[in-house]
Amino acid sequence: MKETAIKFGTDGWRGIIADEFTFDGVRIVTQGVSNYLRKKVKKEAEPCVVLGYDTRFLSDKFAGVSAEVFARNGIRVYFSDRIITSPILSHAVLEKKADLGIMITASHNPYYYNGYKIKGPFGGSATMDIISEVEKEVSEVSENVERYREFLYPGSKKDDTVKKADFLSSYRQNILGQVDREIVEGFNFGLLLEPMYGAAQGMFKDILETFNPMNLFEMHSILNPGFGGINPEPIGDNLAEAKRTLREKKYKMAICLDGDGDRIAALGEEGNYISSHHLYAIVLWYLASIKKMKGKVIKSVNLSSIVDKICARYDLELITTPVGFKYIAEQIIKGGVIMGGEESGGLWAGGNLPERDGMLMGLRLLEIVCSTEKTINRILEEIYNEFGYFVFNRIDYKIGPEQKANLKSLLERGIPDILKKAGAGKVITIDGYKYIMEDNSWIMIRPSGTESVVRVYTEGESDKKIKHLQELGKEVIDSVF
Repeated sequence: MKETAIKFGTDGWRGIIADEFTFDGVRIVTQGVSNYLRKKVKKEAEPCVVLGYDTRFLSDKFAGVSAEVFARNGIRVYFSDRIITSPILSHAVLEKKADLGIMITASHNPYYYNGYKIKGPFGGSATMDIISEVEKEVSEVSENVERYREFLYPGSKKDDTVKKADFLSSYRQNILGQVDREIVEGFNFGLLLEPMYGAAQGMFKDILETFNPMNLFEMHSILNPGFGGINPEPIGDNLAEAKRTLREKKYKMAICLDGDGDRIAALGEEGNYISSHHLYAIVLWYLASIKKMKGKVIKSVNLSSIVDKICARYDLELITTPVGFKYIAEQIIKGGVIMGGEESGGLWAGGNLPERDGMLMGLRLLEIVCSTEKTINRILEEIYNEFGYFVFNRIDYKIGPEQKANLKSLLERGIPDILKKAGAGKVITIDGYKYIMEDNSWIMIRPSGTESVVRVYTEGESDKKIKHLQELGKEVIDSVF
């Protein structure tokens, strides 16, 4: 058995089921993680991992194979007794004092993908030093499979160190302790939950029902590994049915979570989509203006510049990171952070984990709406009045390896003529190429490091401006074909 090179992207290893993501691949990765743990954990100690899985096709089976390999390596395994979200797994790392956490999920990717997320001993996305060492171990195992056969497959090695565990109960208690119950208790506006057939189904509704809500409804809360034919990512047309349901039932807000429950988006009372950029602005504005909090604010480079404006107004230190929540987690671990987040919906605003969490952010959003006694759209309107209106868009383009290499070469040479003529005068090269225009609108072109995709992010003061910037981005990409 010889697997193709296994690489970890911004948030773990992912691949198409039965093609790139296979049982043999999971065995190899788990053996690599086992080798890493054996070298990192003191010899007299028994390494420990916590293991969880989501609603995807074969996730429980992939997790079971991983548990068996860990056990044959003498590593103690706490194996979730049910489907859980990634943040629940991260909380279990701290609860069990584990050395690492392993979550079988492909998050928001299409249904035919699965993945392998690694959580650090601090309860958040594994940092680059962990990932780089694990990758080396995985590569070594992949090249010497026969040497590890007794660990990879059932045989003479004991594998009785796996214990089923309830991770949900303590997590539930933890996040309920992070919201002001008196403010939220008995909220009486219509709230729609959209877990997108993902791991948060049922459990988030159960948590919210402890506040005795007057009108709470959850949709898409059954097991459906095909996710209803849409990607379990809370963006755009993926939320069309949620928008219709909200309008029909005249709810005031919807909270929408991705496949493994760590990312969030929302819908306003008109069925309007509220992205992570807008949610970040709402929460940060609340923390700074209402709660009067001070500290550092962390954002990924592709997140809205509204964050910069709020930080400037309230004298908050802003740190910009590459794309990927693990970079934000590294800053949270250092301390003094009041909020952090990324473009794709992963937000953090306190708590004992340096981890994005859709359900916890949903509770924070609920508290803000109840505390201000304003709809989410009304809060946004006040933010627009104070800091200016903004529109954000992202379009992903499929691109071949040769064209991607040509595009990188073009971008590395300086500002492309197409953008320079349009007014681009400054470029930020943190994990991509972000061009600032004369009117402070911007366009970011980011070739993916792990996929045959180039992403074009744009932000401006109107839909017309965004459309223009996206057209410029497509022209740049087309120029290398």
